[in-house]
Amino acid sequence: MQPGELVPSEFELADYYGVSRLTIRHALENLAHQGWLNRRHGVGTFVASPSVARITPSKLSFTEQMRAIGRVPSSWQIHIQIVPANSEIANHLELQEGDLVVEIVRVRLADNEPILLETAYVSQKRFPDLTPDVDLSNASLYEYLSTHYQKNVTTMDQTLVPVLLTESEARYLEIEAKTPAVHSEVVAYAANGEPIEYSWSVTRGDKCKFYFRFQRGENGG
Repeated sequence: MQPGELVPSEFELADYYGVSRLTIRHALENLAHQGWLNRRHGVGTFVASPSVARITPSKLSFTEQMRAIGRVPSSWQIHIQIVPANSEIANHLELQEGDLVVEIVRVRLADNEPILLETAYVSQKRFPDLTPDVDLSNASLYEYLSTHYQKNVTTMDQTLVPVLLTESEARYLEIEAKTPAVHSEVVAYAANGEPIEYSWSVTRGDKCKFYFRFQRGENGG
C-alpha cells in the first residue's frame, strides 16, 4: 500500500484474516504507534509517509528509535574533543566547573537522510577511553558505554522546545535556515542515579514527529 492510501476497515480486515475485530484493532494501534499508520478519528486509518521518522522518548537512544520503526540509523561524526565543562554541563553531570568532559558532535541520519544535529557530553574522568580517536560514525554512544564500561542508561529527563534552525544548524541538516525544528535537552542516568550523559539536539520538524504514550498505574499514579 502507498503512503496516504486508506487501510480497509477493522470489519473487513477481521473477515479477511479470520480473527476478531479486537485483534485487528490492537494490530492497527501497534502499527500506528510504530509510525507505519496514521489514524484519523472519524475518517479512517491511512498508510503513513516513510519520510517521517517517529521519535519515541521511551526508546532511550536514537539508534533504538530508528531500528524500532524499520529505519537504518547512522551518524556523521563532526568531532570528538576534550573540553572544560561550563557551569551548565557541570551541573547536569554533577561535576565541578572546569572539569574535563568529552564533547561529541554528530549529525544523526535515518536511511542516509539527516534528521538531527546532536551535541553530547560525558565525563572524561568517568570514561577515559572515549578519546578523539574513537569513531562513533556508525555506533551508538549508549552501546559503547555499555560495552566498555558496563554503564547502561535506564532513565532520562528530556525537555522539548520549538525553535527555528540557525544557518549553521540548517547547513548540517541540508535544509533552509529558519525552518521549524525541535530543540531537545536530555540528561541520561544509570540505574543508581548517576548522570551519564548531557546532550542537546535540534531535530528537523519536517522529518520527525514525537510520540508520547501515558498510562495511569493501578495505584492511580
